[in-house]
Amino acid sequence: MQALPDAPKSVFVAAALPANWPQPHAATVAAPPEIQAVRLSSLDARPGTTWDGDVVTSTNTASLEFATNLFNFSAPRSQPGHFHFTFRLVDIPGAMVRTYILHIIARNTAGESRQIDVPFRLSGRRPASAFNAAARATATLGAPPLVDMNGESVDLQSGVSVLAFIYTRCPDPRMCPLVTAKFARMARLLAGTPVRLVEITLDPTFDTPAVLRAYGRAAGADGVRWTLATGEPGAIAAFAERAGLAIDRPRPGLVLHTEAVLIARDGILERNIAGNDWTAAEVAAESRSIEQLPADPLARFGLRLVGGVVEMCGAASARGFSPILLLSLVGAILAAGALLFAGRRRIWTRLARR
Repeated sequence: MQALPDAPKSVFVAAALPANWPQPHAATVAAPPEIQAVRLSSLDARPGTTWDGDVVTSTNTASLEFATNLFNFSAPRSQPGHFHFTFRLVDIPGAMVRTYILHIIARNTAGESRQIDVPFRLSGRRPASAFNAAARATATLGAPPLVDMNGESVDLQSGVSVLAFIYTRCPDPRMCPLVTAKFARMARLLAGTPVRLVEITLDPTFDTPAVLRAYGRAAGADGVRWTLATGEPGAIAAFAERAGLAIDRPRPGLVLHTEAVLIARDGILERNIAGNDWTAAEVAAESRSIEQLPADPLARFGLRLVGGVVEMCGAASARGFSPILLLSLVGAILAAGALLFAGRRRIWTRLARR
């Protein structure tokens, strides 16, 4: 395994505070913030474990943020110049097991910032999660506690629910905004049924209930049958990973992720539809069927033709048959059959001469 680059000399790797741990430098409000020392429990982190650390800064530091292209979080301040964090690392796709840079950013009340960069590695994976993109039906949904756009708890343990993952700052109109538009269509198709629609944010630090309420109301969500939800960042990240999503965070505020739609009944996973190559009519018909209501059989059949197109905010790679490819093949077969039927007499004549 390749060695990590050297960390700054102010970084300590230890389970507890070292004996020479410094005291915060006194500083005025207008002075630039200073990061004096950092303690991290490990620089070789393993998903599924808890990571913790302490940071000493100048006393005028108002906030401290940790950012990577996988996750970002803030460390709470226990007293001026003292910050401590505990962070649960979630499972990640195998392609993301590699070396990363942890950006530690201190800011004062005037908005001025200072940053140090610390290399660290994600070195392995925990055992397989409860379910993923290829999950069988009857797996336990295992959703974390969620709060909706009205500040109410979300019940996914009773009735049929359709779930998807979005975030309100998504810049790609083919991704989260498209999913929300499909949910708006589903809300109309499922009017008068007990099926609930829930969009879960992948950016819970920014997407507070108030932000989700403004976003949801603009899209037409009523907050009852169709709502948007948030929760504890680590728990949502773990839930999205178990749902089969691959998530990357190139910078704070941008979440690259694959798509998945889950249909659950009474807390049990019934369908996991990977990708974004599904229609509102298809998922609505499938959820009606799971709710044991009359459903369009052609729409349900169309959903089964979806081959699982894996898309990530502007990039897509297809696996299996898409409906367009399948229909093209059927059309080619029918055209070949028509040509053979039209020329059947000529074919039989030539065969008879032989």
